Amino acid sequence: MSQNVVPPTREGSPTAHEVYLSVGIALSWWEASEDILEMLFTQLCGAKEPVAAETFRVAPRQSRAMMIKSALRHHASRATPEETSIVIDAMKKIDKLAPTRNEIAHGHVSEINETIDGLIVKRGNFLSSTLDPLGHIASREANKRYAHTAAEIDEWRDKVRHERGRIMDVWMAIMMRDQAARNQA
Repeated sequence: MSQNVVPPTREGSPTAHEVYLSVGIALSWWEASEDILEMLFTQLCGAKEPVAAETFRVAPRQSRAMMIKSALRHHASRATPEETSIVIDAMKKIDKLAPTRNEIAHGHVSEINETIDGLIVKRGNFLSSTLDPLGHIASREANKRYAHTAAEIDEWRDKVRHERGRIMDVWMAIMMRDQAARNQA
Protein backbone atom coordinates (compact mmCIF):
# COMPACT_ATOMS: atom_id res chain seq x y z
CA MET A 1 0.00 0.00 0.00
CA SER A 2 1.45 3.31 -1.09
CA GLN A 3 0.77 6.54 0.68
CA ASN A 4 1.21 9.94 -0.87
CA VAL A 5 3.85 11.78 1.07
CA VAL A 6 3.12 15.48 1.25
CA PRO A 7 6.32 17.51 1.25
CA PRO A 8 6.52 20.17 3.94
CA THR A 9 5.90 23.73 2.87
CA ARG A 10 9.17 25.50 2.14
CA GLU A 11 8.95 28.69 4.14
CA GLY A 12 10.72 31.76 2.81
CA SER A 13 11.68 34.75 4.85
CA PRO A 14 8.80 36.68 6.39
CA THR A 15 9.87 40.01 4.82
CA ALA A 16 11.71 41.05 1.67
CA HIS A 17 13.84 43.35 3.84
CA GLU A 18 15.31 40.32 5.62
CA VAL A 19 16.42 38.82 2.30
CA TYR A 20 17.82 42.13 1.01
CA LEU A 21 19.83 42.55 4.20
CA SER A 22 21.22 39.01 3.95
CA VAL A 23 22.17 39.57 0.30
CA GLY A 24 24.01 42.80 1.07
CA ILE A 25 25.93 41.37 4.01
CA ALA A 26 26.77 38.15 2.13
CA LEU A 27 28.12 40.02 -0.90
CA SER A 28 30.15 42.30 1.36
CA TRP A 29 31.79 39.27 2.96
CA TRP A 30 32.46 37.81 -0.48
CA GLU A 31 34.29 41.01 -1.43
CA ALA A 32 36.16 40.87 1.87
CA SER A 33 37.36 37.37 0.94
CA GLU A 34 38.56 38.73 -2.40
CA ASP A 35 40.32 41.59 -0.58
CA ILE A 36 42.19 39.27 1.80
CA LEU A 37 43.43 37.24 -1.16
CA GLU A 38 44.77 40.44 -2.71
CA MET A 39 46.36 41.42 0.59
CA LEU A 40 48.03 38.00 0.84
CA PHE A 41 49.30 38.22 -2.73
CA THR A 42 50.64 41.73 -2.15
CA GLN A 43 52.31 40.65 1.09
CA LEU A 44 54.00 37.76 -0.70
CA CYS A 45 55.33 39.63 -3.69
CA GLY A 46 53.84 43.09 -4.10
CA ALA A 47 56.72 45.15 -2.76
CA LYS A 48 59.23 43.26 -4.88
CA GLU A 49 56.96 42.94 -7.91
CA PRO A 50 54.65 46.00 -8.07
CA VAL A 51 53.50 45.17 -11.61
CA ALA A 52 52.28 41.78 -10.36
CA ALA A 53 50.15 43.49 -7.71
CA GLU A 54 48.66 45.85 -10.31
CA THR A 55 47.96 42.92 -12.63
CA PHE A 56 46.34 40.95 -9.81
CA ARG A 57 43.72 43.68 -9.32
CA VAL A 58 42.49 43.52 -12.91
CA ALA A 59 42.89 39.79 -13.56
CA PRO A 60 39.87 37.46 -13.73
CA ARG A 61 39.17 35.37 -10.65
CA GLN A 62 40.70 32.14 -11.99
CA SER A 63 43.85 33.99 -13.01
CA ARG A 64 44.15 35.53 -9.56
CA ALA A 65 43.94 32.06 -8.02
CA MET A 66 46.77 30.88 -10.28
CA MET A 67 48.78 33.99 -9.36
CA ILE A 68 48.41 33.30 -5.62
CA LYS A 69 49.45 29.68 -6.06
CA SER A 70 52.45 30.81 -8.11
CA ALA A 71 53.39 33.40 -5.47
CA LEU A 72 53.19 30.75 -2.76
CA ARG A 73 55.52 28.51 -4.80
CA HIS A 74 57.97 31.25 -5.80
CA HIS A 75 58.10 32.78 -2.35
CA ALA A 76 58.00 29.48 -0.47
CA SER A 77 60.20 30.83 2.32
CA ARG A 78 57.47 33.38 3.18
CA ALA A 79 54.76 30.82 4.08
CA THR A 80 55.16 27.52 5.85
CA PRO A 81 54.02 24.37 4.02
CA GLU A 82 51.09 24.16 6.44
CA GLU A 83 50.11 27.78 5.72
CA THR A 84 50.33 27.16 1.98
CA SER A 85 48.10 24.11 2.38
CA ILE A 86 45.56 26.14 4.37
CA VAL A 87 45.41 28.86 1.72
CA ILE A 88 45.05 26.38 -1.15
CA ASP A 89 42.32 24.47 0.71
CA ALA A 90 40.45 27.68 1.61
CA MET A 91 40.65 28.88 -1.99
CA LYS A 92 39.19 25.57 -3.21
CA LYS A 93 36.32 25.88 -0.75
CA ILE A 94 35.67 29.49 -1.76
CA ASP A 95 35.73 28.41 -5.39
CA LYS A 96 32.96 25.90 -4.64
CA LEU A 97 30.93 28.75 -3.14
CA ALA A 98 31.30 30.93 -6.25
CA PRO A 99 28.24 29.62 -8.17
CA THR A 100 26.00 30.52 -5.23
CA ARG A 101 27.68 33.92 -5.07
CA ASN A 102 26.64 34.47 -8.67
CA GLU A 103 23.07 33.49 -7.83
CA ILE A 104 23.05 35.89 -4.90
CA ALA A 105 24.55 38.72 -6.94
CA HIS A 106 22.26 38.26 -9.94
CA GLY A 107 18.97 37.21 -8.36
CA HIS A 108 15.97 39.24 -7.33
CA VAL A 109 13.87 39.26 -4.20
CA SER A 110 10.18 38.50 -4.43
CA GLU A 111 7.35 36.92 -2.54
CA ILE A 112 6.60 33.45 -3.86
CA ASN A 113 3.48 31.47 -3.17
CA GLU A 114 3.71 28.20 -5.08
CA THR A 115 1.17 25.42 -5.01
CA ILE A 116 1.23 21.98 -6.57
CA ASP A 117 -2.01 20.03 -6.80
CA GLY A 118 -3.62 22.52 -4.43
CA LEU A 119 -0.93 22.12 -1.75
CA ILE A 120 1.27 25.05 -0.74
CA VAL A 121 4.85 23.95 -1.36
CA LYS A 122 6.60 27.31 -1.12
CA ARG A 123 5.63 30.60 0.45
CA GLY A 124 7.40 33.70 1.64
CA ASN A 125 10.19 35.93 0.38
CA PHE A 126 13.03 34.36 -1.57
CA LEU A 127 15.99 35.42 -3.65
CA SER A 128 15.27 33.85 -7.04
CA SER A 129 16.45 33.70 -10.61
CA THR A 130 16.05 36.93 -12.51
CA LEU A 131 12.75 37.56 -14.26
CA ASP A 132 12.28 38.74 -17.83
CA PRO A 133 9.91 41.65 -18.57
CA LEU A 134 6.96 39.22 -18.77
CA GLY A 135 7.67 37.84 -15.30
CA HIS A 136 9.17 34.52 -16.44
CA ILE A 137 12.42 33.09 -15.09
CA ALA A 138 15.24 34.52 -17.22
CA SER A 139 18.25 32.73 -15.82
CA ARG A 140 21.40 32.54 -17.91
CA GLU A 141 21.04 28.79 -17.65
CA ALA A 142 17.62 27.89 -19.03
CA ASN A 143 16.65 25.28 -16.42
CA LYS A 144 18.42 26.87 -13.48
CA ARG A 145 15.88 27.90 -10.89
CA TYR A 146 16.77 28.67 -7.35
CA ALA A 147 15.08 30.25 -4.38
CA HIS A 148 17.24 31.15 -1.39
CA THR A 149 15.90 32.24 1.98
CA ALA A 150 17.70 34.77 4.15
CA ALA A 151 18.77 31.92 6.44
CA GLU A 152 20.31 30.00 3.52
CA ILE A 153 22.14 33.11 2.34
CA ASP A 154 23.39 33.69 5.90
CA GLU A 155 24.64 30.10 6.06
CA TRP A 156 26.52 30.60 2.77
CA ARG A 157 27.97 33.87 4.11
CA ASP A 158 29.27 32.10 7.21
CA LYS A 159 31.11 29.57 5.01
CA VAL A 160 32.74 32.42 3.10
CA ARG A 161 33.67 34.15 6.36
CA HIS A 162 35.24 30.97 7.73
CA GLU A 163 37.47 30.46 4.70
CA ARG A 164 38.35 34.16 4.63
CA GLY A 165 39.37 33.87 8.27
CA ARG A 166 41.69 30.99 7.53
CA ILE A 167 43.40 32.98 4.76
CA MET A 168 43.55 36.04 7.00
CA ASP A 169 45.31 34.02 9.71
CA VAL A 170 48.02 33.03 7.21
CA TRP A 171 48.33 36.60 5.96
CA MET A 172 48.72 37.84 9.56
CA ALA A 173 51.37 35.23 10.33
CA ILE A 174 53.39 36.28 7.27
CA MET A 175 52.98 39.96 8.19
CA MET A 176 54.15 39.30 11.75
CA ARG A 177 57.22 37.43 10.54
CA ASP A 178 58.00 40.22 8.08
CA GLN A 179 57.65 42.80 10.85
CA ALA A 180 59.91 40.79 13.15
CA ALA A 181 62.53 40.52 10.39
CA ARG A 182 62.42 44.30 9.81
CA ASN A 183 62.76 44.92 13.54
CA GLN A 184 65.85 42.71 13.71
CA ALA A 185 67.48 44.46 10.73
